[in-house]
Amino acid sequence: MTLLGIAIAVHLLAILWWIGGVAFVTLVFIPALRADDTRDRHELLQTIEHRFAPQARIAIVLVGLSGGYLLWKLGAWRWLSLAQFWWLSAMIAYWLLFVVILFIIEPLGLMQRAAFAGHDPAAGWRRFHAVHALLLVLAVIIIAAAVAGSHGF
Repeated sequence: MTLLGIAIAVHLLAILWWIGGVAFVTLVFIPALRADDTRDRHELLQTIEHRFAPQARIAIVLVGLSGGYLLWKLGAWRWLSLAQFWWLSAMIAYWLLFVVILFIIEPLGLMQRAAFAGHDPAAGWRRFHAVHALLLVLAVIIIAAAVAGSHGF
């Protein structure tokens, strides 16, 4: 296998781990927390987050390193200025958003503070879930566009 092939494999596997985690949290974990008010939901959220956050951070770093290598190796930096490769700019912007979320916002607890500010815990869980749902929808759109765009559509 060539270095290019390894970079593509690392890139795809890291994206799978990262976005698969977003999907699990959005579609399984948060709905389960919202449905169960018999235990301390925030404590359980913290427990799971502390286990998954380092994995997501590693995946984000691998996506960035492999993506940067692919841009360089394929001479794709110029694609960023072409309208038909809008999905590439969207991928990079989405990646940068998660860099900020995982390395700045989450460690400072800003997302949870913003979501759960106020007196209505149910509204806080809805906001928290809505943010994750938006992030997942954006990921699906960008991935679909990237697959289609990289295959000539």
